[in-house]
Amino acid sequence: MTVDPETLFNDLAAGYEVAFANNPTLRTFVHRIVTVLPPKSQLLDIGCGTGKPVAEILAGAGHDVHGIDISAAMVKIAQSQVPGTYEVADMKTFSPPKLYDGACAILSLFQLTPGELYSLVFKFSEWIKVGGYLAIGVTPSTSLQTEKCSYDPTWDCVRVIGKLWMGNYTNELFYSEDGWCRLLQSAGFVIESEPVNDLFCPAGPQYTDPEAHYYVLARRVEAEPLLGPYPLPVVLTPTSLISNMNVFTDRLVSKDLEALFEGLIDGQKLLALGQANDLSCYKRLGNIQVFSGPTESLPFSVEIFNAVLAPWRFDSTAGLDKAIQEIVRVTNRRDSQIMILQGAPGNEAVMHLNAVARSHRISHQGYILKIAAQRLEKHGFGDISLRRIRAHYEFPEKDLATRCTVAAELLADIWHKKHPHYDLIKKTLASRLRLHFQSHANSVGNEMVLLVAKPSS
Repeated sequence: MTVDPETLFNDLAAGYEVAFANNPTLRTFVHRIVTVLPPKSQLLDIGCGTGKPVAEILAGAGHDVHGIDISAAMVKIAQSQVPGTYEVADMKTFSPPKLYDGACAILSLFQLTPGELYSLVFKFSEWIKVGGYLAIGVTPSTSLQTEKCSYDPTWDCVRVIGKLWMGNYTNELFYSEDGWCRLLQSAGFVIESEPVNDLFCPAGPQYTDPEAHYYVLARRVEAEPLLGPYPLPVVLTPTSLISNMNVFTDRLVSKDLEALFEGLIDGQKLLALGQANDLSCYKRLGNIQVFSGPTESLPFSVEIFNAVLAPWRFDSTAGLDKAIQEIVRVTNRRDSQIMILQGAPGNEAVMHLNAVARSHRISHQGYILKIAAQRLEKHGFGDISLRRIRAHYEFPEKDLATRCTVAAELLADIWHKKHPHYDLIKKTLASRLRLHFQSHANSVGNEMVLLVAKPSS
């Protein structure tokens, strides 16, 4: 039986420090980080453990360290022996109080699902200032014993289900060296210096073989990670096989969307484009006008709506400029907002579908948002912000085969009902979701990015 990370590291606590803190290659790597940081940098240590050796070296060099870890036992030790601020927090749900000059995630990125890890790397980029540094320490998939591995083709990574580590069984995730570099680049980083490979044998009688470690120092260069993955395409090729999507099915769960709709002021006139059926479950008011026709030709008068919502509307829109122009035309220029929802980088549903649909892929969501923001600013809606919307589809079916079949059909129906190989897509999705549901028992992520545009001041 596998153990969850919180229980695992609470039980290990000081024993983990004994096994891993005295690592000369890691210590040399952290000292290298110190040489590139500005004096008195604000740093985040993600999965800080007991604070040794990473936070200890950084704090000893005069930097202000903020450490987070899911283990209360480890945080307590870190607080007692290393200068800085340390708190119990799950990196997957952590909300930083500020931007940092740099962040470290050293040997703390194993017990995650592919979707969680992909999303986290983009969050790391959001938490760091442009020009700031990210240091990671991982075990590359190229070092693993193949008979214990399951290759995940959707994410091009390796998963080890039920891995024996320090006397416990865990589910762990691994990318190759090249895979890590591509993932960092996709989140807006460049590799700052030659990565370091090492074989390190932790201290203790239970260790007879060394672990492979891979250390990378990267620097954030892109201003807006939520527009990734990078590099952005030069142009998009819309497909007519994706149209009138309804992502708001009865299986979609999102407190963020509920809060978004509840935040709309009663009495405002809202135009919702495309998603015809289920918006009422988020905003039970009679002032929602739904239009499922082409966005390039809206049958409404000038400036009659206080808010326009365009969820997943531009994947099949050939005339994006005309669509934006029409949305602006029907929006009241006084105290109004235009809200565009598209998929976030690493959206699990999109990643699965694009991996199997191949020739009719869902368009690059970040590029759509970038072009939309440019066009909205041109039309006077220059007060623009981006934020994540957490959402997922729930599949409570107890039988795994039934769960995979139901999930595959729901996802294929949303995006690829018209695909010439619809049946093959469903079959392939159902097969791949068996591996997905081993770590995400009953959900498939549909994380989004919300662009909100208001009239320029």
